[in-house]
Amino acid sequence: MVTPLRILLIMNGLVREQIDGGCVRIIEIARQWQRAGHDIHLMGSAQAGITCQQWGLTPTTHITRWRVGEGRWWIVLHSLAVCLFAPLSLWRLKPSLIVTAHDQPYDVLPGAMLKLQNWKRARLGVVVHLVPVWRFWRRQGPRWYHALAFLLAHRLSLLCAALFANCTLAVSRATARQLRRTGFPMRRVAAVACGVDLAAMGAVTPNQRQPRCDATSVGRTAASKGVFDLIDAWALVVSQRPGAKLAMIGDGPDQDGVSDRIRYWGLEENVDLLGSTTNAEKDQCVGACRVFVLPSHEENWSIAMAEAMALGVPVVAYDLPELLEVWGDAYQAVPEGDIPALAGAILSLLDDEPRRHELAGRGLARVSELDWSVIAERELELLMGDLADEDPLGGDPWLVASPESRASADPSPPRPPTIASS
Repeated sequence: MVTPLRILLIMNGLVREQIDGGCVRIIEIARQWQRAGHDIHLMGSAQAGITCQQWGLTPTTHITRWRVGEGRWWIVLHSLAVCLFAPLSLWRLKPSLIVTAHDQPYDVLPGAMLKLQNWKRARLGVVVHLVPVWRFWRRQGPRWYHALAFLLAHRLSLLCAALFANCTLAVSRATARQLRRTGFPMRRVAAVACGVDLAAMGAVTPNQRQPRCDATSVGRTAASKGVFDLIDAWALVVSQRPGAKLAMIGDGPDQDGVSDRIRYWGLEENVDLLGSTTNAEKDQCVGACRVFVLPSHEENWSIAMAEAMALGVPVVAYDLPELLEVWGDAYQAVPEGDIPALAGAILSLLDDEPRRHELAGRGLARVSELDWSVIAERELELLMGDLADEDPLGGDPWLVASPESRASADPSPPRPPTIASS
């Protein structure tokens, strides 16, 4: 019989309706823990509590009600606010396990504080997505000191993880290797996986899959997620298939820029911006399309990509090392940033039904091994165990992509307009 644990999830970054992959991951895992009889608590905003309920998780909530405004300094101010004005109920909680959804200071600093308050009993697990330094400069706006503040805040939270975390959960093997190379005295670094709710994906029946579009993408509307690449590539697709339809699910800081780019290319009739949707609406839209496109420049595992595979939809994405390491030739990889190649891969699949079925079959075979229940059980063992470096980061037969999974490039497109960062 499993001994029930009191587990505290920290999700202070979830302040809007749009949910990111880190929060999806920890909610799905916590649902499995709750089903196994563990007592789940949540530190986060009121929106985080609502989102958990919508996703089928019913934690005891400890709401952080202090809010700061938007802006480039948000991460610093929000981190200070959640530490200085943490709910008093947290200090009486005495959890057995504390798990952060992100590696940002607004999650890690409160976790470290609660760990210090109950040092002998509480264990702290920090989920880490190690962003390379150069990416901070590219994505944090036009002023260098905004990027520097974001970078320093992130590295401070990594230092706290190094000092206080019992287990550091790297979101990919590549991330685990990077962490070990940094020289941080991490007590434990384990590469972990994400999963898929296979039962929910199987419930999306053919009767629900009404054809709506040729391709779909799911993700935050931000430049780092490749949304402008996708619009530029779709302009090339439409030049060959004038009636081609693309549905984009999600919202984010670059929503206005994406709308401008659509108007620039005259794609108003070819691209639908669906914004945030329910899980059921998202699954039906993805399941009904011919191709799923993930143009992101920053991924570790990609739950959206896995869900598309579970729905039997072939995937086109960039050849990011993290994705190739996880998915191998289960998706069609194209060189990162190569917009003609991205368009060529999409067109190739739209024109070749046998190829779509073949690629969809490989994706479905891969993802069928990754149910959330299995992932959650293994992760709890990692978080509560005492052995260091449980994941040897060894070889995996799925980690090598075949040359056939890469798309050939088409002629270069006209130069797209420059979208200024806000």
